[in-house]
Amino acid sequence: MENTEIMRRFIHQEVVKALVNSRLDYDHPIGGVLEGEAQIVGKTACVRVVNDHGDWMMLEDRVKELMADPRFRDTVPNPATVAKGDVSGLRDSFANIAEGTAVVE
Repeated sequence: MENTEIMRRFIHQEVVKALVNSRLDYDHPIGGVLEGEAQIVGKTACVRVVNDHGDWMMLEDRVKELMADPRFRDTVPNPATVAKGDVSGLRDSFANIAEGTAVVE
């Protein structure tokens, strides 16, 4: 079935949300791949991608896979990391963590 314009817009909006939730720009090249693979499924109209095993997967999970793909590896920012047990490091990097330029792991 061919996607209508409304369906394409809905998929685009969900792809943009997945990119932003994954700390990527809304217009990142991964978005084009996702929009080509994504389908609207379910009674509540959610957007999913079919994986290699034929199972539905969330867009954020597919984004993580594509971030490790050699085609996109160089376009993905690598934010600074702070260990969750490092109290002084967390305190010193609080502003960066709030901005999203540092990640707690």
